[in-house]
Amino acid sequence: MLSKLLKYEIKATGRIFLPFFLSILIFAGITKFISAIDPQKWNTPATISMVIYIVLMAGMFVMTLTMMIQRFNKNLLSDEGYLMHTLPVKPWKHIVSKLLVSMLWMIGSVAVALISILVITYKKGMLGEIVKGLATVHNRVIDQLGPSAYLLTLEVILGVLISLASGILLVYASIALGHLFNRHKMLASFGAFIALNTLTQIFFKLVSLIPGIAHFYNFSIHNMAASDSVRYQLVICYGIFFAGLLCAAYFAATNFILSKRLNLE
Repeated sequence: MLSKLLKYEIKATGRIFLPFFLSILIFAGITKFISAIDPQKWNTPATISMVIYIVLMAGMFVMTLTMMIQRFNKNLLSDEGYLMHTLPVKPWKHIVSKLLVSMLWMIGSVAVALISILVITYKKGMLGEIVKGLATVHNRVIDQLGPSAYLLTLEVILGVLISLASGILLVYASIALGHLFNRHKMLASFGAFIALNTLTQIFFKLVSLIPGIAHFYNFSIHNMAASDSVRYQLVICYGIFFAGLLCAAYFAATNFILSKRLNLE
């Protein structure tokens, strides 16, 4: 059933995101094409195209955040919730499906933004320079850390994904807590978000006082050595672990409210 929820969620949101992504790439291509013909003669059209591109770019990230909130709030905690919660699906599957799809579109938005910027700024030989630069960074990291650099890279990617999930689940938990109130639910959700975010900051501040964790804040590729790779991996694992704890806490709170304290009035 989780796969069906994911399929439905991707289909419902894809009708909005995919045309938006395509529009950004098209206007990036138009801007580049006009600028390449004759920048002085086509200055006004190029400016107009660039303005539209920037508006679409900003709108994409705003829409991604808005859609994340709206889909969770509207589907599970508004009138649609009466229908969604009558399905033979446990609340945690609803949460997971919303979470995974939100992460998908957020990552997709960043990818589209980077590709569109590459299209606009592209010059002859640019891809070769990018590949050469990446190869230089790769070789430097391998020289300093050895084969453990690959494991470290995977840990960093995992840490980024867990941090992203933690941020989304924080929003979900805030919305769920806000709906425990009978009136001014959105205002209560905003207050819950501030409270949870403050508690999160306090949590990480306390974690940073643990011996060895402080090195995480001074993490830098430039001063890394093979002898330090184990320490850095351990510190990143600590970060993943504590971020995972926050994910579990937000998820558990949201699941408990949807399961035991659901308020659709």
